[in-house]
Parts: sequence; structure tokens; C-alpha cells
Amino acid sequence: MKYAPLALAALAGAAALAAFAWLGVAALTAVVCVLCALVSLGWPQLMGLTARRSLSAVIFAAGAAAAVGAAIVTRVESLFFWSAVALAFGVMVVFVVQVLRGAGRPNRLESTLGACAGVVVTTMAAGWVAGLRYPAGMEDGEPGDAGMDLLRVRGLFPYEDWGLLGVTGPGGELSVISLAAFALIAGTLAACLPVRDAVALPVTVFAAVAAAVTTALLWGELTLLFAGTLGVAAGALLASFRRFLVLQGVPAGVLPKLAVGSAPIAVMGGLVYFTERLLLA
Repeated sequence: MKYAPLALAALAGAAALAAFAWLGVAALTAVVCVLCALVSLGWPQLMGLTARRSLSAVIFAAGAAAAVGAAIVTRVESLFFWSAVALAFGVMVVFVVQVLRGAGRPNRLESTLGACAGVVVTTMAAGWVAGLRYPAGMEDGEPGDAGMDLLRVRGLFPYEDWGLLGVTGPGGELSVISLAAFALIAGTLAACLPVRDAVALPVTVFAAVAAAVTTALLWGELTLLFAGTLGVAAGALLASFRRFLVLQGVPAGVLPKLAVGSAPIAVMGGLVYFTERLLLA
């Protein structure tokens, strides 16, 4: 039961991404901002930071700015531009906060590094929004043009085009966001198995890959290489967090637990976007 808040946060975050991706960019951006809020509220306590309120505000503002920036840009090259800007300014503001605290404050180095790590986590979450918009909707405003043709490989079953489970995106094509979210859900459930790490870690990766590949086979549209890559990324990320929790123990307090559960879901956004850029270029 001590792991329940972490698992529920991860499952709820992934499920919300899968569902709201079907509703469009604005809805998904709102979900990403909520993820950033969960991370920012619990991250300072998790890292044992001082100046918690101000650093929480910086962590959240960086993530929200990156997500909104990805939602409003009009050029495909700029989808992750505001994430870089938000990361740079977020780190800068963290240093400013530490300077304003005055001389002789304890744990200043640890507080700075921990807050910067939180900024990295929340700005990576903007990749979910960027991933939904790339490449659909970025080719002269018409979803499903050019770029999606590079992805389309018929699955083993008839292609579903009416949005079952939110798998299809706003333009009718298979949503990469939903596919990655399904992989995260399967990987999270596998990571919760009460077995030793030698068994749990490979099972977590296998479950995520199996979920991603199965989704690609059922709905077509995406290559198995692409689906498998996303599955491996999701599984490895969740396995790493599971190992971290085993070594460090479950954090005390509800907010730190929610932050730990939401963090891998947020970080996966960056992996989704860059995997798309690499395999669709």
C-alpha cells in the first residue's frame, strides 16, 4: 500500500494523456500543466530543498511555459524551442533565488541541483504536446499530410478510425501520444509486481514493449520499429524509477509520492518527441 499513491499518480497521468490527446492540443496542454503542477508541488520536499515555495513556482512556471509554447508555435522546427528557453531561464531563476537567500544558508548546492533537476523534468513534459503536433497539423495546417505517410504501415487488423480508447489523434491518424501512454500504463503495472528487481526490471521493459507493439499491430499506421523503440524507452524509464525507489525507499508525505509517480510520465514526453524527430525525419 505504501507504493499506491506513486502507482496511481503514474497510471492516472498516463491515462489522462491517452484520453485527452484525442480531444486536441489544448486539452493535452492542460493535462501536461497538471502533471507539472504535481511534480512542482512535491519535488522540493522530495529533494529536501529549502525555499520550497519559490522553487516550486519556478519548476511549475518552466514546465507550463514550455507546454504552452509547444502548443502555439506555427513551425515544426520550433516545437521544442520554448522548452529550451524555459529550461535556460528556469535554471537561471533557480540561481537567482539562491543568491537572494543571502550568504551562509545551509545546503545551498544541494538545493540548487535538486531544483534544476525539477526544471528539467517539467520542461521535458512539453514533449507530449510537441509529439501530438509533430508531424500531424504542422504541414501547412493540414493534419495527416506528408510526414504521416512515412509512418503508415498497415497492421494485422482492420484500421480503426473512430477514436476507440482515444488511440486516433485529432486528424484521424494513430496518436503517438496514446501509444506511448499505453506503454507507460503496462510498464507501471508490471513495475508494481512484488518481485525482486532481477525479475521486475526486465518484465517492466517487456510489458511496455508488448503494449506498444500490440497497439501498433491492432491499429496499424505506425511501424513496429517505432512502437518498439517507444516501448523500450517507457519500460527502461519506469524500471529506473522502480530501482531508485527500492534503493532510496518510499518518500514520506503525499506530495513527494505524487511527484515521484508523475515524474517519469513527464520525462517520457521528451523521449516521445525526440523519437518522432529521429525516426520520422
